[in-house]
Amino acid sequence: MNTVSLTARVLEALVNRAKLLRRLMIGLMALVIVIDMVKPSAYSRFPWDGIPGFTALYAFLGALLLVGVYKAIGFGLVYRANDYYGGESHPHREESSDE
Repeated sequence: MNTVSLTARVLEALVNRAKLLRRLMIGLMALVIVIDMVKPSAYSRFPWDGIPGFTALYAFLGALLLVGVYKAIGFGLVYRANDYYGGESHPHREESSDE
């Protein structure tokens, strides 16, 4: 069995179990917040360091913000139409049969 087919089988298995994986990830995020609330902070350099669950929530919101910014950059700058490099239809180019 080569690496490509093994990778394809693993990815297909993950896609088939998407609902289970989503629940598992939500459960793990909730567990991190609970652990952050139960275990006292080792230090409190800033006032918000003492708020239970703040660090986990801050990291989660920061990750969502980064994903949103990168998606906006992708849609605004990177993604192009299917016929960007010249397809059969060119809406801005007038076809003339006079030439």
